[in-house]
Amino acid sequence: MHPINNTNPFKSFIFKSSILRIFIGFILLYLLMAVVFSGIYIVIVDKDITTYKNILEFSLLSSFSFNAELDNVTTDIFYIINFLHQVLALIVSTIFTAAIVLKFFYLPTFFVFKKKCNYIEGSNTITISLYNSINIFVTDCRIRIYGRMECIDENGKKALQNINNNEPIFEKIYPFMETHLATRLKLEFNDNDEIYNMLVSKDSKNKKFDLIILIQANASNLDSSVYEVYKYTLDGNNIEKTIDFHSHNSIELDYDNYSKSEGWDVFDK
Repeated sequence: MHPINNTNPFKSFIFKSSILRIFIGFILLYLLMAVVFSGIYIVIVDKDITTYKNILEFSLLSSFSFNAELDNVTTDIFYIINFLHQVLALIVSTIFTAAIVLKFFYLPTFFVFKKKCNYIEGSNTITISLYNSINIFVTDCRIRIYGRMECIDENGKKALQNINNNEPIFEKIYPFMETHLATRLKLEFNDNDEIYNMLVSKDSKNKKFDLIILIQANASNLDSSVYEVYKYTLDGNNIEKTIDFHSHNSIELDYDNYSKSEGWDVFDK
């Protein structure tokens, strides 16, 4: 069911936050944990005011996963609470490490493509539909489409050849790619193109043709640019697997929330 939402709240927070904000957020979380467990230790250990400083110091060190000991405490309940404290501190430290790795080394899959391209018989245009599925604003999105086909090389062996002298057969820059706003790529061809032979000519059996889509874009607060690749394979023996021979269905926009627009239920039809 469309629109697909690939936004994980934790990942979205990490992607949208600066590294300083992440550090401050986790330090505050460690401090909060230290304060909470200090109160618990005070209740179960000793209510003497002279022990508060030692307990707070012990709780802070434990929260930051440093080695710490509290003198003259041997009760079983203390060791149980301290064990839970250490486990929670380890979990928070693991999440913090994961957040740093996520921020610098991982990018989500932004774009969702319609399963098939659309083509109206008698026309000279293929329509490719896609949308941004991540709750991050994408700008300066450059989309290029290359054509690649199977061929026979000079030695009579099967090979792959890029058409159009290795130049893109479609290229356009979209200033904005908002979340759940469908974009239609209009790929035009003429009578001399391999795409024409594949879709219109009767001489297309046993031929395969790839449409390779390269996407480069910027996304707010990401420390690296977006780069994604998608491919449609047009098989002359089973062209219906990739091509819908009718116009794409329209989506009536809800400008307040694109995901609530009407028509998503037929996006893939």
